[in-house]
Amino acid sequence: MVRHSTELSVLGAGSKVIGRVSGEGSLRIEGSVRGDVQLSGDAEIASGGSVEGNVQAGALDIAGSLQGDVNAHGPIAIRSGAVVRGELKGSEVSIEPGSRISVRLETEIELDLGGPGGGGSKRR
Repeated sequence: MVRHSTELSVLGAGSKVIGRVSGEGSLRIEGSVRGDVQLSGDAEIASGGSVEGNVQAGALDIAGSLQGDVNAHGPIAIRSGAVVRGELKGSEVSIEPGSRISVRLETEIELDLGGPGGGGSKRR
């Protein structure tokens, strides 16, 4: 996970937060959050961690579960084993095989449509 800040907080496994979480640094969530998460740095939902709420962060790495919308300034990475449901908006989105998603994506993509000569045409 790319870090935009040297400040990293950890919500440990077994911890439960009900309510909004906000901060200036980055956050690794190993426990559960029922509420929105708003960070100036990056967020990571670790395997076994969960968020039921919207997430706003620099970048987001999801290995656990997320039910909510995401607005990230940077990339969103969905790891194998993650369960994600919501709307995702980020500079780029990567989805690993083995993840379970039901999402609406909002990002710029470039597709190689395989046109004549192998070069293909590209659309955004």
